[in-house]
Amino acid sequence: VSTQSTGESNINNIPPAIKYLFDYLEDKRDRIPPDDANETVHIWKMNSLVLRFWVNIMKNPQFLFDMEKPPIMDSFLSTLSQCLIDSFSRSDLNLTELSSANKLNYNKEVVKYRKRVISWYSDVLQAPRVDLRHVVMESHLPAMPFRTNFAVSQLLHFALKYREQISGALRPQAGTTVTQSDFDVVCKPPHR
Repeated sequence: VSTQSTGESNINNIPPAIKYLFDYLEDKRDRIPPDDANETVHIWKMNSLVLRFWVNIMKNPQFLFDMEKPPIMDSFLSTLSQCLIDSFSRSDLNLTELSSANKLNYNKEVVKYRKRVISWYSDVLQAPRVDLRHVVMESHLPAMPFRTNFAVSQLLHFALKYREQISGALRPQAGTTVTQSDFDVVCKPPHR
């Protein structure tokens, strides 16, 4: 949605994997009763892209980043995630005085985002079909050999530099899989 910032068509910017997935879901439309087809296909698309991918990453940043999520961040990310879900949803928000403060606060944003979402879905639908080979070719990163020796030497350098702090942190704790003695064996200073 954020790529649609100028109002111009962004058909060329649609990732091939998304186009392929959405076309696949559109091809299944004939298996659904006609009265439910539009809503069902929309829900499939929303579940596959927004809920399973973006919302999951937004609510769980520790999946991508080495971090602990403090409770206040969890609350904030849950609000952002709900705003994203509401923006992609076709149902009315039906806000009342009993609605959550967060929903009342981001309601105006959802109205704006929904227009962009509709435009984006339209762009995806109108984009030329892609075949699976194109998706696979686009998904491969350039082959770069992993330099194992370099990585290990950098890790060892870091471990030796911060040996005391790491050893202190590895004192026996529940759930610790690496013990201080394991660490001491690996980081034993070289004999001279």
